[in-house]
Order: sequence, then structure tokens, then C-alpha cells
Amino acid sequence: MPDRRTIAVIDGNSLMHRAFHAIRQPMSAPDGRSTNALFGFFNMFIKLVDTFRPDGVICAFDRGKPRVRMEMLPQYKAQRPPMDPALHEQFPMVKELLGALDVPVCELEGWEGDDILGTLAHRGEAAGYEMLLFTGDRDMYQLATANVKIVSTKKGVSDVVIMTPESVDDLYHGITPELVPDFYGLKGDTSDNIPGVPGIGPKKAAALIVQYGNLDEVIAHADEVKGKMGENLRAHVDDALLSRRVATIRTDAPIELDLADAKFPTFDPARVVAAFSALGFTGMTSRLVKLSGASAADVAVATSAAASAAGAPAGEKGAA
Repeated sequence: MPDRRTIAVIDGNSLMHRAFHAIRQPMSAPDGRSTNALFGFFNMFIKLVDTFRPDGVICAFDRGKPRVRMEMLPQYKAQRPPMDPALHEQFPMVKELLGALDVPVCELEGWEGDDILGTLAHRGEAAGYEMLLFTGDRDMYQLATANVKIVSTKKGVSDVVIMTPESVDDLYHGITPELVPDFYGLKGDTSDNIPGVPGIGPKKAAALIVQYGNLDEVIAHADEVKGKMGENLRAHVDDALLSRRVATIRTDAPIELDLADAKFPTFDPARVVAAFSALGFTGMTSRLVKLSGASAADVAVATSAAASAAGAPAGEKGAA
């Protein structure tokens, strides 16, 4: 029987936002476009591949307004300010660079990257793959299983933690992955404008769910919950149920992508050299070329070529 394949699915929006806010020093391509988020993103990409050695990589992005959830909750994410123009201009660039690396980009109008990750994780596990979901979003912990691990960016762009069903349970003190939507149903999520129940934070939400078993049982026993918390719970039953629905990651997105075709590395080192050195990332280029399994001599040639193309000594620009 062949070894089980490992496929990594990257939450592109989550990692681009995290990289942009973690790397605050100005960075720009020769043509003046900002590149700080790209620099952080591909540093994380290299670490992901170096650490986990997946033999398939896919990157998912949001596309358009999150219609799937706005139909349930019109104010979903409505409080968020517009994306910073310096970050916005880097999204087409990150997709071009992923193309140079021969990494499939997956996006669906009206769907969020979360649901693409959820759908691919569900499909991949059913097909017998080990799935790695690379994200900074904690609501993704609901997808953790024995064969689906959440590689969560913990701090900045350097530290990651691997979330399994056991570590999710430990983190939330009794909340297993399948109970994460129930947990959000009670506590809500201010970053996404999910209401939850007023006055119930993470600790109280976890305690109630552990005590009664799940959100439905918490609601069924709402009369037993004392004080203001009980009053709020009884007054906001509909909000709790709606919040759980909105917080539930979908696994049925209509994605036309065959996981069997997701293989890495399959890129042309020369194309990667040209694409990354054009943005001034010559210091990163040799690390990327190494991912292809190229020899030390090939890496040296690629680095020299990148430096010549950028008009700088090897490693001077974009050093990681």
C-alpha cells in the first residue's frame, strides 16, 4: 500500500493579513508596489514546506462579499474597515507568485476561504489523505480530526502551533472540535460581528457547554442558569442558534479541483527565480529553489542569476 499523501491547504486571506500587520517596515518592489505582506507570506510558505514536507499544496482565497454567511447574518463582518490599499495591491501579486510555484489557487464567488479549506479537508480525509490546514483563524479548529491538523500561526509570522482534537480540547477546557460552533454560538465573535449571547465570554461559554453537553442542551436548561447570564441566555436563544450556524465552516463548497492533481514541488526553478527576483526578493529565491530538490550547485546558479537580474549582489535584496 502506498504511503498516505499529505496535502497542505493555505488560508491565503488569513496569512496575507497576518503577514501585512506583522511586518510593518516599508518594503517595495522596484516599481514601487508594496511587498511586506508578500515577504511575510512566503517566509511562512517556506517554513510550512520545510517543516511538514507536504506533497501537495493548495492556496484558498475569499472572493467577493461573503454572500453565503451574509444571507444568514446581513451584518456579518460589516464593522470591518476597508482593506488597506497597500495590502489590497499585494493580492494579485501573491496569486502570480503562487502561479510561478505551480500552486493551485482556489476561490469561489461569494464563498470564504474558510469554507474552501473545510470542503477540501472533508474531501481529502474521505479520500485517505493527511490534510494540513494553514491558517491564523481559531474558528478553523472545528475541522481538526485524526487526519486533519490545523497549523495555526500563533504569533507574528514565525511561531506556529499544531492543533489536533486533543489540543483543541485542552485549549478550550472541554470543547472538542465538533463543539466549537456551539462555543461560538454562545460567546460570539466580535471580529466577524457574530453576536452570540451578551455577557457570555469564552470561559462562561465553555463552562456551560461542558456542564450540559452542547448548545441545544444549554438552551433546554436555560431556566437553570442563574442571574443576569440566565436572563440574557433566555432572551437571546435565536441569536445563539444563528451564531452557531454562521460560525459553522461549510464542507460543501462547489469546488472544481481534484486533490489528486495537487502535487508539490512541480515548479520550474527558472520561472520562480524570474518572478521573485523581479520583486527584489533575491535573498528568498535560493530558499525557494531549494524546495524543488535542486542541488547546491543549481541553487548557487539560480541565486547568481537572480542577483544579476535584480542588479545587486546575491542575497542583498529581500534577504530573509
